[in-house]
Amino acid sequence: MTTDIILETQQLRREFGALVAVDNVSVKIRAHTFHSIIGPNGAGKTTFFNLLSGNLKPTSGRVLFKGRDITHLPLHRTAHLGMGRSFQITNIFPNLTVLENIRLAAQALGRDNFHFWRHARHFRRYEERAATVLDQVGLA
Repeated sequence: MTTDIILETQQLRREFGALVAVDNVSVKIRAHTFHSIIGPNGAGKTTFFNLLSGNLKPTSGRVLFKGRDITHLPLHRTAHLGMGRSFQITNIFPNLTVLENIRLAAQALGRDNFHFWRHARHFRRYEERAATVLDQVGLA
């Protein structure tokens, strides 16, 4: 069944001058499954992930998320669709509480994400969302 395909690439290719880093890769990834990309240094793994996440645009080919072509969407648009990327080294703000760190993550997904000049009252809904998330994972 094709409806459970959450992420797909079609003939994805990325060239850097004469170097072909990703060469016509086509994959279909089903929802709720785990996959690994393995290979030696310089094999194109990071480039492939940068293409999937939109951090890098392909020379040719397409990336589809939930059946929608996201190849040329800006990062903030793919984030609003529900797709994001986490990096190997994750960082939090060590001087902030867990609630404040989660609130910033919730705020980053909002339309007014980092309008820091606004009064703190404006961002209460993000703190409420963060509290809900912490409650859902048993950290409230």
